[in-house]
Amino acid sequence: MIEKESLDAVAVIGLPQIRYWMMLLAHKFPNPQLNLTLELFLRIIKGFFREQLVSVVLYGSITFDDLAPGYGDLDFLVVVDDNLSDEICRQLVELRKPLRSGDYGILSKMLEGAFLPRRMLNPANTGKAFWWGTSGEKPWESNQLGWFVLHVIRERGIVIWGEDIRHEIPLASHEDLIKEVWMVCKSIKQHARGGRLHSVDWLLTASRLLLWLKEGRLSSKSEAADWGFTHTNGAWRELLPQARQIRLNPSVVDSAEMKRWLDALTGSIREASEEVERELAEQGLRQSVTEKL
Repeated sequence: MIEKESLDAVAVIGLPQIRYWMMLLAHKFPNPQLNLTLELFLRIIKGFFREQLVSVVLYGSITFDDLAPGYGDLDFLVVVDDNLSDEICRQLVELRKPLRSGDYGILSKMLEGAFLPRRMLNPANTGKAFWWGTSGEKPWESNQLGWFVLHVIRERGIVIWGEDIRHEIPLASHEDLIKEVWMVCKSIKQHARGGRLHSVDWLLTASRLLLWLKEGRLSSKSEAADWGFTHTNGAWRELLPQARQIRLNPSVVDSAEMKRWLDALTGSIREASEEVERELAEQGLRQSVTEKL
């Protein structure tokens, strides 16, 4: 059941008053507004799940000090001790609405992530989980985070409340990770287009994948853009500094010049994907993985 206190925390308390509370937040960031937003989120989630709450972990751009307000997400993983009921899932939809309203700032609107039963940290296990996504909320019966996200959580996740459950996530095999790289390339061919703010993400993602393939390092999108500008081969690399700038300052796309720039990205996005595919082939990673897609 949803706890009344969890909704009251949003409706009544507000961010400024949290400054005077004993903080639940186990990891403090340099940005005070980020800390207040996360504290509010923790109080809502703790009030909702009570003793069922096991852990709250951040992943994604925040763990690389590369958060992009107005563009990206503030990614989280909430781990609970058992499967979620249909009623809990319904209430989680309602629980999100105040955070998405904009009343608590841009950072609260950016919160996106999964509510997973502990056993579903292993993707081999099924159950009942829930997802807060960019386009809405939905239940899961399997862990749909993907091996790359789980790898990032295990290696770089930041525990902001509760137990450190990162070691309970199975180690991703190299083949599992390579398979997901191929799936990204396939998705680019099928869906990637220019003309939108987030079209630049395809370029940044391609650069991140190439950095990982060549050097075995996880990176932020900003670092990958800088690396790709000097280490990739195609003409698309010349677009990476602008893509990085747009991600960090999305308001720049309001100009007619930037809209034309975005409209022209489709060919460059495909070129970037083809460079990732060539790197996979050069490493001898094509046949054994693609046969299983």
